[in-house]
Amino acid sequence: MAEEVVVFSSLNPTEVHLVRSMLTREGIGSRVQGQFRTGLAGEIPVDDARTELFVPAPRAAEATVIIDAARAAADVERPCPACGESNPGAFELCWSCGADIPDGPHLRVAGR
Repeated sequence: MAEEVVVFSSLNPTEVHLVRSMLTREGIGSRVQGQFRTGLAGEIPVDDARTELFVPAPRAAEATVIIDAARAAADVERPCPACGESNPGAFELCWSCGADIPDGPHLRVAGR
């Protein structure tokens, strides 16, 4: 079995699965571990209750770039092309009118 490394972890398993979906869209396979530990937070140390996302070691740097780009995109507000309403950078659809917002969280990583 190839060596794997943790590229993302959270106390929120849903967040980990969203990041996994993002990596899958970019062609990076991954594995989630510990998603059922969250309910143990408080009974075990909090850091031991984290859900972890593993990728093959050779793809770790690429996965980290994608995750960092998503975090940066989420901090940028973008206007809706249809109604002009401001939307968080990670939104694919306008929260107000439902129109498509180009270059959403599909993560247009430089050079891709």
